Amino acid sequence: MGEPSLNANGRGSAGHESSDLEPRMVALFAVGLAALLVAVMAATYWIHRAAQLRYAKQQAAVSPLAYTREPMPEPRLQVSGAEELRKLRAAEDAALNSYGWIDEEAGFVRIPIDRAIEILATKGLPARPRSNIWESRPGKPEREKQDAAK
Repeated sequence: MGEPSLNANGRGSAGHESSDLEPRMVALFAVGLAALLVAVMAATYWIHRAAQLRYAKQQAAVSPLAYTREPMPEPRLQVSGAEELRKLRAAEDAALNSYGWIDEEAGFVRIPIDRAIEILATKGLPARPRSNIWESRPGKPEREKQDAAK
């Protein structure tokens, strides 16, 4: 193996930059970058503000009638949906838990839901009359017909 290569100072090469960055130069670069950033932000704000003022001058004056509230056409949107939902649920609960007429002429009444459940538990659901499905089946084989006749 040969001897390591020597640099101009007579020292061996370290394989990396032998001189460091100067901290003063790094700090100056950071200050300059921050100043440039502030200048760009200020210029952007001033350009936006000038465009906003120019746009405001081009607009027509607002009519006094613009401040009056006119009724909205159908369908009207909910303004306070939570309050309306609370009122709807209260009305539904009142209908489910009270007696009342549905159709007085026809004799239909409304009973509370708890009472309806009690009646249903006592009487049960109405059912169709049971029929013998084998007798009403079309295409019944002869043997089954003969067995039924016996």
